[in-house]
Amino acid sequence: MKLRLGLAVVLAAAAAILTTPGAAGAAPGRTFYLSPLGNDAADGLTETTPWRTLARANLERFQAGDQLLLQGGAQFDGQLLLMPEDAGATIGTYGTGRATIKASNLEAIKVYDAGGITIRGLDVVGDATTYDAWSGILFYADDKVPTRPTGIVISDVDVSGFQIGISLAGAAPGRGFQDVTVTDTRVHGNRDEGLLTYGPEFDATNPTYAHRNVRIQRVAAYDNAGNPQNTTTHSGSGIVLGSVDQGVIEQSSAYANGASSASTSEGPVGIWAYDSTGVTIQRNLAYRNRTGTTADGGGFDLDQNTSNSSLQYNLSYENDGPGLLVFTARDNTAQRGNTVRFNVSVDDVRGNGWYGGLTVAGRVADTAIYHNTIVTRGSGSHRPAAVKLVDGLTGVTLRNNILLSQSGGAALSASDFTTEQVLLRGNAYFRDGGGAAFEWGDARYRSLAEWREATGEEKYDTGIDVDPKLQDASASPRVTDPARITDVAQFALAGDSPAGGAGENLDLADDTVDYFGAVLSDRPVSIGAAQPATVPAPSAPVGGRGWLWVVAFTLLTLVGLLLVVTRFRRRPPSPVAPETIRVPSSRVD
Repeated sequence: MKLRLGLAVVLAAAAAILTTPGAAGAAPGRTFYLSPLGNDAADGLTETTPWRTLARANLERFQAGDQLLLQGGAQFDGQLLLMPEDAGATIGTYGTGRATIKASNLEAIKVYDAGGITIRGLDVVGDATTYDAWSGILFYADDKVPTRPTGIVISDVDVSGFQIGISLAGAAPGRGFQDVTVTDTRVHGNRDEGLLTYGPEFDATNPTYAHRNVRIQRVAAYDNAGNPQNTTTHSGSGIVLGSVDQGVIEQSSAYANGASSASTSEGPVGIWAYDSTGVTIQRNLAYRNRTGTTADGGGFDLDQNTSNSSLQYNLSYENDGPGLLVFTARDNTAQRGNTVRFNVSVDDVRGNGWYGGLTVAGRVADTAIYHNTIVTRGSGSHRPAAVKLVDGLTGVTLRNNILLSQSGGAALSASDFTTEQVLLRGNAYFRDGGGAAFEWGDARYRSLAEWREATGEEKYDTGIDVDPKLQDASASPRVTDPARITDVAQFALAGDSPAGGAGENLDLADDTVDYFGAVLSDRPVSIGAAQPATVPAPSAPVGGRGWLWVVAFTLLTLVGLLLVVTRFRRRPPSPVAPETIRVPSSRVD
């Protein structure tokens, strides 16, 4: 995928602007107005003396604190170009309604090497020419800036009809943008991506990142279809953070993306990160994302060269690909130290790909996966596993996860790993409808006891292989608002669930909460994303250690104590446009 940034064009524009008389000597804090009824010969400083065109605004050198306000309800054709001298300016709307910038054959808003820029309250619209080649809003930093431009705010904008809705690009290591916030924004009907940050090719021997401190909040990315002509690289994703050091994506949604993607080696994902470190993807919603092939099409992903990052408290359902993916095709050690916890994935892997509801594949190291609830369902001959683990893993742990396959494939499908490569403890494995619940290398096992004996996994009589009894495991989520992702109580444990109180103590921090927001410090440790306050005393051995629970509860009754399990949790140690720029590929086989 190429982003046609056109460096020569930008530099030529910059030279023209720098030779044009402006208002450089005026005091900061000015407000300029733009109206279709204005006059470019006016001073632009009042609502009664506005400018008329974006071209006139491009001639002005804005100062820190200046505002350029576009008349609400009006459309302005062309491009707004902000250069380094415009650092600190705010672009917004005045009057009633929202102003629209309509671009053709160029970006609608281009910011070149400038920080302190705020863009708010605008609609940004493209056409057939922008859909093929241009970003709606582009922030571009080249290698001429001594440090990252700082302080970018994009708020309450709506961007549609471009190759990429919003993009932040860094041309050189450490030369992107810092302290970036994108909030309350919609990116939809774009071709390749809704929102994308990216930088130069990643060097695993000397990791550097273009951007730092990027926060994405309450962003909706939808109907970004993908490029049917691109058969080599991914297209059609919702929100993507690439080349980021410390980032957050939260309370956002990605849906109905990717249906026209055409690459068979790598595909779209709703929300994901690559070539990044310290990224947290939390409390988001990804549903009904698609792929035009068998590649990807999933909900959430920590992809190539991503380290010390987390997927947590997310809801994924009815995607073509895996709900949760940790993947790399790179032969290096950069994909490591990640955490996947307290997520819910329901009826994902609806396409024909090779994935499981949760998929971990490639040279992935030191990754902790715990307290997730994964429910997969079969459809016709397509029978996905709840979890798929593929060659290359080392130091990967799966603990206290519900792995439920409903008329689908195995609860667990994995290569023949040693316990040093992959360790499974305290999980609930169940394949509704019978058949082998465990696929391990070339072997198939129907029971936990049989698999445990053959592999050494779950060897301390941990885990269960009976129905975990969710409140309504057959339900289909209908959540469309990321603020309502806890409206899936059907996938919490039923009152008589054998998974209640059957989890392993992971020593999580006292203030850790479960998927539904319950603080864990005074609760028994249960399997899955939900942690109920009370659990039943099992009447029969469960997973080989049920008699221990019977004894424990009997003793508590004898001394007249309430049924309270005092397992204090501590956080475990970390498992540990100018020139053409090609976005580094993320899933090349």
